[in-house]
Formats: sequence, structure tokens, C-alpha cells
Amino acid sequence: MYREIATGLGRIVTLSLGGRLGRFGQWPPEKLLIDEPLALLEERTNRLERIYAKCTANLWDGPAVFRAAMNRHGGIQLAPEKRRALSHVIVTLMWGELGAWIISAELAERLDAPDARMAASSQVFDEARHFYVLRDYLAALHVPVPKLDPYFVAGVRSLLATRDLTIKLMAMQILAEGSAQSIFRFLADSEIEPVLTELLPYIEQDEARHVGLGVLHLPERLTELSPRQCRRLQRDVYAIGDMFGLSLISKVEHYEALGLDPRELFRRADGLLTTLAEKLGNVPGTNERYFRTDDPKDPEYEKKLAFLFPKAEPSGASRLVKSLLSLGSRTLPV
Repeated sequence: MYREIATGLGRIVTLSLGGRLGRFGQWPPEKLLIDEPLALLEERTNRLERIYAKCTANLWDGPAVFRAAMNRHGGIQLAPEKRRALSHVIVTLMWGELGAWIISAELAERLDAPDARMAASSQVFDEARHFYVLRDYLAALHVPVPKLDPYFVAGVRSLLATRDLTIKLMAMQILAEGSAQSIFRFLADSEIEPVLTELLPYIEQDEARHVGLGVLHLPERLTELSPRQCRRLQRDVYAIGDMFGLSLISKVEHYEALGLDPRELFRRADGLLTTLAEKLGNVPGTNERYFRTDDPKDPEYEKKLAFLFPKAEPSGASRLVKSLLSLGSRTLPV
């Protein structure tokens, strides 16, 4: 386990440095933040085509939905400490939606398959709506906007900077969107705050379509790659996926401050990502998936959760891993 952690951290540091020095080194652009909510002031081809059709059929007015929810519930009714904890979760989702907005626009421009381009084009409008709604919600919390954790920043910067569309499709449409879908559902089911509970199902239904683009279009692209190219793809996606996973682990204390069990969130996210990894099959010539997942059905799964999130006094090994993750978050360039 220690060798695996050291190897993963090495990949993370390499990609993090590259992202910090690249053209997205200043991402995210904090000037896009606001003090008050704007809304309060004013067969595969057919299935891909259906993603576009569903988008146009299920369009929802983000500002209108947000205003109605705020009016219906009399604003956000949360204690200050829970507002601060929730802001750490929302800010990551919000900036993630901005990253997805940028990437979906690039996919709409550069993908060759017309049906996939249509699906990506519809996603551009979804991601823009999600970003602005979450930005409004973050502003309505009326707490200082927290900084992003370095693991998430490094992962998104690397994903934005790469020119490889297959990496973007796998790491964004499958890993990031699948994780986001799990988080949105987990938060909605938890009903921690009525306005958020009302908004999240709208966002989640859009995220399911975005995952669909990756699941439907990626197999076609993977058949065009050589085994060596597939292994290189796996290496890069592993590194980005590790950073997203470490970012989620870093939010554990904030979920716990909201009275939520992070173990249940990880079970949901791991279950969905395992299913998606299975849909893509193995890297040619190996028994390995394209990205790392932990299957909740594995007999050892609960032991891994107990190791990462001990309910009692943590073991020495657990404390060491936590210290390594903390060291990484302090030393990675942001």
C-alpha cells in the first residue's frame, strides 16, 4: 500500500507542477465570484442524438428555479458553522462546473462525430447554467469563499491543459461527472438544506446525460488506439483520478460537520465509477481498467473505508497516510 501511495503522489506532483506552469496555471479565475446572487437580482448515434434531444426537452431556467426556491424557503436557513462547511463542498462543485463548461465547449468544437458534437454542445449550456446557479447559491451562504484544495486544482488544470480529447472524455465525462453525480444525489438525499435540496435534482439529471456522452462515445475512440496508446491513456487518467479522489478525501471533515457520513458518499461514488469502468472494458493486453476504482462489493472494501475513515482511534498507518495527504496539500503549487 505504501509503495502505491508513493507512486501515486509522484504522479500527482509531476502533473501538478506541469499544470501550475501551463496556460491554466491561474485557474480558477476568482474574479468570477460575486457578493450577491445574480438570480435574485434579475444504437450509439441515436442515443447520442437523444442526449441532445433530452437537453432541449428538459431545459430549466436556473435563475428562475433558484429565485423560486429561495422565496419558498425564506432563504438559506443554516447555522454559521454549517454554512462554512457547506461552502467547502459547493465551491469545489462550482469550479468543477466551470472546468466542465470549458472542456465541453472544446469537445463541441473538436470532436469529429457529429452526434457526439451535438451532445457536447448541449452540455455547454448545462454546465454554464450549473456554474451560475451554484455561484448564486455560494453567494447566498454569506460566508467567506474558501480556497480550493490543491489536489482538485492540480487535477482540473491537468485536464484543461491536455490536448488529448480521449483523456478529456474519460477523465471529465466519466470520472469527474460520475463523481459529481454521486455527490449531488448524496446531498439531495441528505436534505441538509431545503433550497439546495430543491436545486440538486435539476443538476443531477443533466449530469447523467454528460456521463452518457462518455459511455457512448469513448468505446469508439478506444478502438482506434494502439495498446501502447491505451496504456499511456490509463497512466494519465490514473493520475488525474487520484487527484480527484484525494480531493474528495480532503472534504471529509466538512461532510462530517454537516452531520453526514462520508463513508456512504464513497460507497455511492465507488459503486457508480466501478460500473462505468466495467462498461469501458480493460486496457488491451492487461486485466486492468482504464481508471482506478474500489468496488463496494469487494470483501475488503469496508476494511479500506475503515482504514481511511476510522470511527475509533486511528491506527498508526492511518495517521501516517493522513499526514502524507496533508503534506501534499501544503506543498503542491496552487
